[in-house]
Amino acid sequence: MRKFLILLPIFAVGVVATGCENTPVGGNVDITAEAVNDGADLKLTWTSVEGVSEYKILDENQNEIATVNDTTYTLAGADGVYARIYIDAGGTKTELDLTPFNGTVSDIVSHDLTGTSWVKIVFGNSPTVSAIQQSDVDVTAANTGYFILYNNSGTPELRDASATSEGQAKMELAFSDNSSGTLAPGTGNYNTARGIAENGFYFFWADNTSAGYGSMDANDYFGAVKVTSLSSSGGGYTASFIIYIQHNVAGLRWLKM
Repeated sequence: MRKFLILLPIFAVGVVATGCENTPVGGNVDITAEAVNDGADLKLTWTSVEGVSEYKILDENQNEIATVNDTTYTLAGADGVYARIYIDAGGTKTELDLTPFNGTVSDIVSHDLTGTSWVKIVFGNSPTVSAIQQSDVDVTAANTGYFILYNNSGTPELRDASATSEGQAKMELAFSDNSSGTLAPGTGNYNTARGIAENGFYFFWADNTSAGYGSMDANDYFGAVKVTSLSSSGGGYTASFIIYIQHNVAGLRWLKM
């Protein structure tokens, strides 16, 4: 009896591995930033990433601020303020830019001289600053504030529109005393008329008169005026300013340049 050897084809079967250690994790997150505690602190909330159990909060130099197992964290301004924050989710970093806007206005003359005496600031996501004449002041303009270089009997001042005959604008500007640092002061440290000096640095609080007026809240903006030059001329003053605004998060008092 003959025997026959039957050869059967051999098929390679692929094996799908799940849960391998080399499976990549991590990804970008969506960050929500909110000013809290009268604008001194920054509360961060972000979306979760599948496979990531802890998140790192990093500063602008990629130094670790904190590691958390949650998707929210509050940064205390008293411990330090930052120009950028990163959320590291499994090795993928998402940036939150907190760098203040800055704009320059030059050759502003005091109100008792002929020329441009006023500074107009439009607040929001894309702020603007410009030098204007008194005839261009419009206190009814939304999200807008104005200040004037004022000669108060030989003392140069910054004065909000509400401290002049123009009246209160939609954003009232009140100024701190000559200051330093990167965290604008809290309530009780501002005045709508403030004497200035060359090279002085004056924080301002732009208080929204249409919503939440009189308290520090998310309707407001904070910034600073740097007096880059100030000279007397013709019985008055001429000045130039750099104006900084924390426009990234409304109500936040952080101004790290």
